[in-house]
Amino acid sequence: MLDKADSAEFRRAFPQFAERLSEEGVKKLLSHCTRAEFRAGRNILRDKMPTDAVYFVISGNADIFVEEEDRTINLGTIHHGQILGEVSILSRQMTASSTVQASSDMVTLKLKHQPLETLLTADDTGPVLLQLISEILAARLRPH
Repeated sequence: MLDKADSAEFRRAFPQFAERLSEEGVKKLLSHCTRAEFRAGRNILRDKMPTDAVYFVISGNADIFVEEEDRTINLGTIHHGQILGEVSILSRQMTASSTVQASSDMVTLKLKHQPLETLLTADDTGPVLLQLISEILAARLRPH
């Protein structure tokens, strides 16, 4: 269970969720989250390995990359206010599409796939959550 500080950090890092979801919707979302901290250098997700959650990045940074034959391809950096693992839920593959490694100490809120699927199919939260996650993913794919 998250405390008030975690809830406030989420609202600061993800203002679009607080603005577009109802207060009850935000509470519902956060009621299924747990705090997950990662030290710099730790893998959060590993390419092609099973994953069962998405992570809302509250603080810290992570590098995203894939291993291709004998080389590493850097796909970018994740910062606070971004989500990790959303591709696995949207694609229904339940495997990571890249390796994500903390480049600094990180604080995330972890949301398991099953409760997220329930939230995505609920009338009061589903349409807004799907739109928000899609917007975050699209922003990450746009060249900066």
